[in-house]
Amino acid sequence: MFRHMRNIKICSRHFKTRSGRQSIGLGSSKSGQDYESKLDEFYGDKRIQNLWDNTLARIAMAQKYGQDQSSSSSSRDESNQGDVDSRTSSTNKLGQSRGNFNSLSGNIGSTSSESKGIGSKNIASSMYSLTEQQLMKLSFAEGYFYGQEFKKRPRFRILTSLREFVMIIFIGSVVYVVMSGSNPLKGTFFAKSTHEVHPEDIDVSFDDVKGCDESKQELADIVEFLKNPSKFSRLGGKLPRGVLLVGPPGTGKTLLARAVAGEAGVPFFHASGSEFDEILVGQGARRIRDLFEKAKQRTPCVIFLDEIDSVGGKRTNSVLHPYANQTINQLLSEMDGFSQNEGVIVMGATNRSNDLDKALLRPGRFDVQVTVPVPDYKGRKELFEHYLNKVRASFNIDIDMLCRTTVGFTGADIENLVNQGALKSATDSMDSVTQDSLEFARDKILMGPERRNRLPDKEQNLMTAYHEGGHALVAYYTDKADSLHKVTIVSRGNSLGHTSTLPERDLYSQTKEQLSAKIDVMLGGRVAEELIYGNDGVTTGCQDDLKKANMLATYMVKDCGMSEKIGMRVVREEESQGQIIVPNFSDATSELVESEISRLLEESKERVRELLTKHRNELKLLAEALLKYETLDAAEVKLVIEGKDPRVLRQERERERRNRLNNLKVGNPPDRLPLDLLK
Repeated sequence: MFRHMRNIKICSRHFKTRSGRQSIGLGSSKSGQDYESKLDEFYGDKRIQNLWDNTLARIAMAQKYGQDQSSSSSSRDESNQGDVDSRTSSTNKLGQSRGNFNSLSGNIGSTSSESKGIGSKNIASSMYSLTEQQLMKLSFAEGYFYGQEFKKRPRFRILTSLREFVMIIFIGSVVYVVMSGSNPLKGTFFAKSTHEVHPEDIDVSFDDVKGCDESKQELADIVEFLKNPSKFSRLGGKLPRGVLLVGPPGTGKTLLARAVAGEAGVPFFHASGSEFDEILVGQGARRIRDLFEKAKQRTPCVIFLDEIDSVGGKRTNSVLHPYANQTINQLLSEMDGFSQNEGVIVMGATNRSNDLDKALLRPGRFDVQVTVPVPDYKGRKELFEHYLNKVRASFNIDIDMLCRTTVGFTGADIENLVNQGALKSATDSMDSVTQDSLEFARDKILMGPERRNRLPDKEQNLMTAYHEGGHALVAYYTDKADSLHKVTIVSRGNSLGHTSTLPERDLYSQTKEQLSAKIDVMLGGRVAEELIYGNDGVTTGCQDDLKKANMLATYMVKDCGMSEKIGMRVVREEESQGQIIVPNFSDATSELVESEISRLLEESKERVRELLTKHRNELKLLAEALLKYETLDAAEVKLVIEGKDPRVLRQERERERRNRLNNLKVGNPPDRLPLDLLK
């Protein structure tokens, strides 16, 4: 009971804090009104009030019993030599006190609630002050709520602890398995991985690869080795273990690798370099091991690693990521390490060979490098014929013109061009792909979609017509320039117009006259604006022309030695010292280079000015025709320069199309009619 009293005092001190007050909803307020209102609400329940009265009576009796016991003990200590009567008297008093406590406790348990309340209040008022009674009430309320919360706790604590222990063991096991790279379910149904390596049977051959005959010839020896290994091994010779295909995107590197496996009839294992990049350490190296392990079981075979630069890049000494080189080290070991891979040909493809690690390019690994270039004229012609056979194409498509106007296009670009042309024909409700649709698709790829919805502005269109007319006339009258194909003032992308030229053939090297002619054509638009509108009336439309002309003049002076004052020296090379770029030529040489570049541009401008001044009337006629027809081809431009109306040529072409259509109707019509005749 005394321990209970000590707990009440501790609870009273605790209830003066914020947490103690919050236990019965008093919050952080210290207002006496809040205490009274909460206590009145709590003790408003009759059952709670009776319980409190009974508890208070027991506490009062226990306190009184303790006081009587302490007084009797003190009296015994003072009179150790007293007579027996005094001891008897003290004993009687103690018995009387105990009897009174028991009788009062019995009375409390047997009397009515009203008498209990009155008795407890009388006892409490005689022994405790109002402040102490208030604190005891608060402590009683807190203890009551604590007991209610304690009843809600789970009884089966052992089972709860056991469940938590099992969960910790399970999570730790999963983390260990993932970090170690092992598979505890190996050999079971659940051991299947999403990265499991499977070979692929290829039905692609070299006949399906177009536009890269030289690359196919270099890979023919690899195919022969896979077909007949004994032919090479009997003389002690060894073919390369790795072949690296290098070339721009879209040139057909992946298709070539598949064709090698298809020609040889061997299994084809393929993976992308990004598949070996993982957050967890060791996963990339493990996948490399699994790939080569599967391949060794199916020899002879081909392993193709696409975008190998993402996994075979140059190794680094990173303190923050010390395990970054594990994947490439495993690849180097598998290709030429302690274990031999006889019969396994590793092929890689990349368009960034300079980023590969040198150890990967040494003999014994990727010791053969096959360049897959952009297709030339012959290759583009094969590609156009190949892809046009897959669509419903018209019979009068000029493949030669398409090849001449698509210099620099890869196989993927040509496939996209044919597809865009087919979509354009379908949009226009045609039954076949026409020449106009293919040229529309080419212009869309090169310059962007048409912007016919912009607000019509006659003055702006006239300025654009003069600008493009200047380009067209310079290209038409300059001997070494590429032949004119067409000119238009239809806005595409960021350009307000465009002048297209056709090279006679693929040029692998160009003369100084040819480069100077290109600069002349580029400056034709700016000079035409100066002639018509004056120096103050030039527009910003020549921004791209000036940029290209300056780049070409800089290339001629710095790299090609086409300046008499600079001579044979190449001054473009620069040496980098840390983050500071230091040129390897003096300031005087730099000034001389700049003066030579300016001289080339000024000489070109004077030639163009002289040419357009001489043909000023033709420039006006061409600008008026562009305003009327928007687009003119080379034949129509020639008619305009001669003073004729291009409408005559268009009517003649229309009659030819109708005659061809009538001839087809008289005879046996083919399965596919040239729909351009039906326009």
